[in-house]
Amino acid sequence: MRIGKKMKSVMVAVFALLLAGCSCAGKNVYFSTGLSKNEVFKINGSPCKLPESMLFLTSEKNLYENSYGSEIWTKDIAGMTFEEYVKNNVKSELAEMKTMTLLAREKKIKLTEEEEQKIRQIAETYYNGLSPEEMEYMNINQDTVEDVYQQYYLAKKVYTELTKEVNPEISDAEAKIIKVQGIYARTYVIDHEGQRIEYTAEEKSRARSDMEDLLQEINNGGDFTTIASNHTDAGQVEYQFGKGEMIAEFEAAAFGMTTGQVSGIIDTPDGYYIIKCLSDYMEAETQVHKQQMIQDAKDKAFLDIYDPFIADLTSEFNDELWSSIKFSDMKDIKVSNFYELME
Repeated sequence: MRIGKKMKSVMVAVFALLLAGCSCAGKNVYFSTGLSKNEVFKINGSPCKLPESMLFLTSEKNLYENSYGSEIWTKDIAGMTFEEYVKNNVKSELAEMKTMTLLAREKKIKLTEEEEQKIRQIAETYYNGLSPEEMEYMNINQDTVEDVYQQYYLAKKVYTELTKEVNPEISDAEAKIIKVQGIYARTYVIDHEGQRIEYTAEEKSRARSDMEDLLQEINNGGDFTTIASNHTDAGQVEYQFGKGEMIAEFEAAAFGMTTGQVSGIIDTPDGYYIIKCLSDYMEAETQVHKQQMIQDAKDKAFLDIYDPFIADLTSEFNDELWSSIKFSDMKDIKVSNFYELME
């Protein structure tokens, strides 16, 4: 779906809860209560059937195997097999699509005749590319393929329609990205229990004195990059960022500098910094950041509508059916262009 990465991760988390088999505030989750043997799940009575799931699962399976081989599925990732990880992602993607189509129905958003014609052509292309064995295994027909493509495009259209009026005016000054190098002297440590222990006044004074010596060396012609690399307490020397991304004192100093300028010693709650400004305006990066800020505004506007809608949804999930799906059973299924045609 055409949504920002940040919102996408939020939605995936919501769908994981919605179909994970746990109860959470505002959402009632059941197991196989009113599902047929061919239904993977229902959200508010709207079912996702096994053939629909197979369109996604077979493409995911073949795309990964084409790149990494069939042995990838037993690899461990976050305490589960990679097969389980991919299946969970597909489950969330299907739930997202179903939920967005329910929202489309509520908001009376529909596909145009031109869009439906395009979808019919895409579905026909996909279906005609299947072998008889693939059709039989997935229990698929062209109507099902067309229906899934319609749901996908409608889900995309919901987001577009509900955010089309959101076009905030963002200036270059607001979106500006700069690049600096920094030397950092910390004034605290973290003990073995994870507790922050502040330096004593004497230790802080010594750290500041050391920074004063480094600043004098720089002002006498010393190479900033070399000095920073040899003396910083941070894990990096170079920083590229926009407003609101760094500690306040560091950021205020950095945005007040011009290219090539070296700061004095900057006091922060975490320690002392010396900064050299490498670029006070990165044009290409600023324009990318501006577009991301616009996208973030659209995402927020969408979630302001979406969150109340999803709060009272109910779902039923057929865990037994889902668990029975094995990628090893799909060895004769080679089709992998489902996503390619969808985009």
